[in-house]
Amino acid sequence: MTKTLKITMSDGKWLVDIFSKANDSGVYDLIHPNTFAEVSLNEGEMYGFRYSLQGKAGTSFKIELDDEVLAEGEIDKTEAASGSGVV
Repeated sequence: MTKTLKITMSDGKWLVDIFSKANDSGVYDLIHPNTFAEVSLNEGEMYGFRYSLQGKAGTSFKIELDDEVLAEGEIDKTEAASGSGVV
């Protein structure tokens, strides 16, 4: 199945990756300046995601896979944010 990976962030740079135990190409799926990318996922397989963002303090961000919000927040005073989770 194909899904749309999307980031909403007004200013900054980002790297976002979707991966599975069996399928990690080592290539980020979403790289600045692109704000969306199509990703292919196998139904029934577990996937993880990781992201690394840089921007001005106070810049808000939201990372979505179709209509599911994977991560949402604000860049802090370090001017960076990163995280990971399960899709």
